[in-house]
Amino acid sequence: MTEEDPGPVVQRILLGAELREARENSGLSTSDATRRLGWYAGKLSKVEQGDKSVTDRELSKAIDVFGITRERADALKELATEARRKLPPARVPEWATKYVNLIAAATELKLFFPDSFPGTVQTFEYAHAMLSDSVVVSRADVDRMAEERIKRATTLLHNEEARFWLIVGEEALHREIGGKRVLRDQLEQIRQFANSPNTTVQVVPFDGGAHTCHGTSFTIITLLEGKPSIVYTEGLTGSDYLGREHVRVYNLAYDNLRAVALSPQKTVEAIDRRIEELS
Repeated sequence: MTEEDPGPVVQRILLGAELREARENSGLSTSDATRRLGWYAGKLSKVEQGDKSVTDRELSKAIDVFGITRERADALKELATEARRKLPPARVPEWATKYVNLIAAATELKLFFPDSFPGTVQTFEYAHAMLSDSVVVSRADVDRMAEERIKRATTLLHNEEARFWLIVGEEALHREIGGKRVLRDQLEQIRQFANSPNTTVQVVPFDGGAHTCHGTSFTIITLLEGKPSIVYTEGLTGSDYLGREHVRVYNLAYDNLRAVALSPQKTVEAIDRRIEELS
């Protein structure tokens, strides 16, 4: 899998979003469309969420039922073909594979983590310390997964196309994951992100009072300008990909976080102070 080819997961999600939009434009509910397509209950929802591919025959039926134009139909057929390709397994748990592919294909990312720095921006040693304490990652996979994280961080740091927003709670600046030196190196890497022209880093301070996202970490992923975004949330043993109304709510929450967080400049000053304390 190359940087230019993020994999079929992205194509499935784009195809699903297009089909959902076409269905809604045709005035059909999910249940009505399912009956007209002759699909089993729940299949259309899985296709629209990007969790299931479709055959050429199934897509042709959907094109007819939804009244999709011939020009648009050709693009959807190409997407469907791409979505059925096979790829080698990624070095992440199976349930996180979609997220890795989405991050690689995103044009905009908005991340909030209340008490640590996310895998997307981690150094090797910071990632290694976190993965080593995981109850779902085997010891044999720790080194490889930590390497994957620094590759993603390096790619994102040098990506001049994608817009990247990172908000963390102030605890992330103080929790010594891996020890003082590891945290200091991690903060120095975050300082590099903050200096990148396409990245905004902010910290929600301890004394900032209540905000909308206590105890919640999430990522808002935009694949294409003007297309629906996706919200990614992750637990110990699985993850959720949320769309539509969820995206609106999470974007409102993110706007609130940006308002209560330190400004980008004051955030950099706070990071510099913490680096000095750890030196």
